[in-house]
Amino acid sequence: MDRLQTLAIYQRVCESHSFTKAAMSLNLPRSTVTQAIQRLEQQLNMQLLQRTTRQVRLTESGMAVLEKARQLLADWDELAGLFAEDHQPSGVLRISVPTHFARMLIIPALAEFRQHYPGIELNIGVTDSRVDLLESGVDLVLRAGPLSDSNLIGRDLGAIPIVTLASPDYLQQFGVPSCPDDLNEHQMVGYVLPSSGRVEPLEFLVAGKYQKLMLPHPITTNGSDAYIAAGLAGMGLVQVPVYGIAQYLQQGLLQQVLADYPPSAMPIAMLYPKNRNTSQRLRVFIDWLSRTLQEKVPLQHPARGAHPSAKT
Repeated sequence: MDRLQTLAIYQRVCESHSFTKAAMSLNLPRSTVTQAIQRLEQQLNMQLLQRTTRQVRLTESGMAVLEKARQLLADWDELAGLFAEDHQPSGVLRISVPTHFARMLIIPALAEFRQHYPGIELNIGVTDSRVDLLESGVDLVLRAGPLSDSNLIGRDLGAIPIVTLASPDYLQQFGVPSCPDDLNEHQMVGYVLPSSGRVEPLEFLVAGKYQKLMLPHPITTNGSDAYIAAGLAGMGLVQVPVYGIAQYLQQGLLQQVLADYPPSAMPIAMLYPKNRNTSQRLRVFIDWLSRTLQEKVPLQHPARGAHPSAKT
């Protein structure tokens, strides 16, 4: 077994947190995977993994080795691709995107990307929670909301306007508010921000300043699709990005309210670890995704505010 194959096995064990799962995904005997990791630890003279009955965890040294292994494997894939007849980028690209972005924007547009780059295999993780790129092995994350990761770099795409919506049934029951002061007897759908674990208040621009307002929330969720679904079901006011809701407005399933008191726009960015080499396949995907979002999403430039939630 060569050293690159050993590193590939080690990467798969780390990302699956399991020798058994890694062996199944690689179509190898579990004993082969175990021996490869033992041999790697012996060669490096350090403990890379902590084995428990439930899962495998990385030591601090193991994390450093994992990052270097990813770089070496990515470099090898790119080097091998340089000598392909068509010189097209190839290999696996792991990305993570918010739920609503994946369903409404990225997945429907992937046929175009595949047409131009058939050699790139996309592994798309869909979640509204923050993803640790260094630990998970994700090459790129599309993130909505404020940024705080100093170990990441990327490309700011702008900010998406946010609108306040409610269903006709809800407005018939609670009335149509003309200003935030009219919301005393109203309710909202609660959205739990994954990074904080708290329900986010509504936000309105009043007299040039953003004000937050927490209303009763009989329904609470941490999923963007469920959040919109609760709004459609008349469970309360919701504040969501303008993209992907045109059909609901056109069909009269949702109505915009308090348009003169908009929430701050929600910034979005593509991020990747600053200490990881940028492969050719990652570069072409970044360019494609940036162009696709610019064409399909009404972005504001520059971003004028950071909406705290990520109901995308």
